[in-house]
Amino acid sequence: MTAYIGIDKGGTRHTLALADGAGTVMDRRQYAAARAAGAQAEIAQLRAALTELFAVAAARGLEVAGIGVSFGGPVDPASGEVLMSHHVAGWEHLPLARVLAEGFGVPAWLENDANVGALGEWRFGAGRGCQDLFYINVGTGIGGGVIANGRLVHGVMNLAGEIGHMTVQPGGPLCTCGRHGCLESLASGSAIERQYRERSGTARSGREILALAAAGDPVARETVSATADWLALGIGAAVSLFSPELVVVGGGLGEAGPVLFEPLRRRLPDYVIPQRREVRVVPAALGYDAGVRGAIALAMDHTAAP
Repeated sequence: MTAYIGIDKGGTRHTLALADGAGTVMDRRQYAAARAAGAQAEIAQLRAALTELFAVAAARGLEVAGIGVSFGGPVDPASGEVLMSHHVAGWEHLPLARVLAEGFGVPAWLENDANVGALGEWRFGAGRGCQDLFYINVGTGIGGGVIANGRLVHGVMNLAGEIGHMTVQPGGPLCTCGRHGCLESLASGSAIERQYRERSGTARSGREILALAAAGDPVARETVSATADWLALGIGAAVSLFSPELVVVGGGLGEAGPVLFEPLRRRLPDYVIPQRREVRVVPAALGYDAGVRGAIALAMDHTAAP
């Protein structure tokens, strides 16, 4: 029987899963990333976990057909190469797909985390049955992935869906990309933490701020309300550009609940082309598993018969 392995190589943790031919997860591994030790140490972690999962597959009479890899940063899917990492030095121009697959006798494919999240939610999560979907991942940063006519859209240089670096406030806060006023600088988890600190004088995590907002804290609610408005503006632009059937919000803010989604849905019609004001916006169904499940879908798609 055929099996697949998915790898979600995140900034702070790695998740690997073995799935059967239908994409059902049969075994998994999760590790804290060895960030301080550098890229080679993280690769050694991943290869050790792969060895374990290949052994599990063999013991169950399964033949692994391929490995899908999600990476949190810019990649070149055609070559399987990491272009850069925002988290750990040593990844630049590293042929990660080939390095991970070496010695296992199966191919591997690489995509960035937002595209893989879109694949995961489309194949296994909130987007099942949709042919056109926009996925926005809102965590420390903001990324996006586009499914159009049942296919992942890459664009030139694999930059389709990069909604986080769309300018929404010219001259606004400095973004990690070096420009000012990007959506990421105004509506990401990092932006929520900064804005709450500026309003209250107190430093809190994004998770704490969301909990305070849900409990009625006025400063936290004001901060989350402003975030919802910026997200509505960004998502509205994406809906007008791509006209998806469904928008899926993943990452940490995808789990925020009504305190974020109620104002987001209320304000979205103000920013959307009139014919699409009823577009559905839902939280990701897979949560933090969108990456590893999407990596499984990536391997499945590449090994499927034409």
